[in-house]
Amino acid sequence: MKPKWLFFLAILTLFFLGVREVIPLQKDQIPPSTVTTEIPRVDFPLVPGSYWVYEGITQWMPTNSGEVKQTRITWKMEVVDAFERGPLKVAILKGYPADVAWYSEGKERGDHLIIEVSPGKFYLVSNERARLVLQRLTDEGDVLVNLVEDIELLLDLPLIPGKVFGPSEQITRLDGGYRWNVETSEQVELDAEGVASRDSHIQYHLTFRTGPDMMSIYFVPGIGITRYQYQHHGAIAETDLKLIKYYPGN
Repeated sequence: MKPKWLFFLAILTLFFLGVREVIPLQKDQIPPSTVTTEIPRVDFPLVPGSYWVYEGITQWMPTNSGEVKQTRITWKMEVVDAFERGPLKVAILKGYPADVAWYSEGKERGDHLIIEVSPGKFYLVSNERARLVLQRLTDEGDVLVNLVEDIELLLDLPLIPGKVFGPSEQITRLDGGYRWNVETSEQVELDAEGVASRDSHIQYHLTFRTGPDMMSIYFVPGIGITRYQYQHHGAIAETDLKLIKYYPGN
């Protein structure tokens, strides 16, 4: 006769084999990684509804007069519309600071286009040229050969002190004339409505010098043109406009 303990052992073994619940192994819980999608900054925010208001002094000589006139002036640049045509991004502007370079009483804001032909490369087309170029841009049958001219290149981002850009025949000039020169960069706090006064921004100073005149613009990525200066070396025509208000649009 088999020992009773062997009998009970067999019964217990069958019991545990029949009712055992398989409990899955708990793996260490790994928290899902947080993926942050960074929204790229738009260096020149040409969004419909955006506008920049400038204020400053302009001087000019009326035609056939030796008298120099001067006035304090406020000038507005605004994006009235924008669209894309293939890779081109087009902003339709009313007003631009250079309108004031050769001022006369009662002068109205000009019509302009700023065309981004590739990332960071902006061309400024003004007045009658702007109307002709806009007509071509809206003609679906036009493949847009020779749409813009070298002299119309306004910005080539990113900006770096020492960088030059402009007409291809001028960028190798040793005297630095007839092209854009990125002169300096500096940290600034902008005193303009719509810009956080405590924020520090990198501002770039660009110049375009010719025989008879010189133009300067100051540019802050993410905001736009913050100052415009023009000086003619012959007949008096001088302008210095600073940004006093910025609205980023939609």
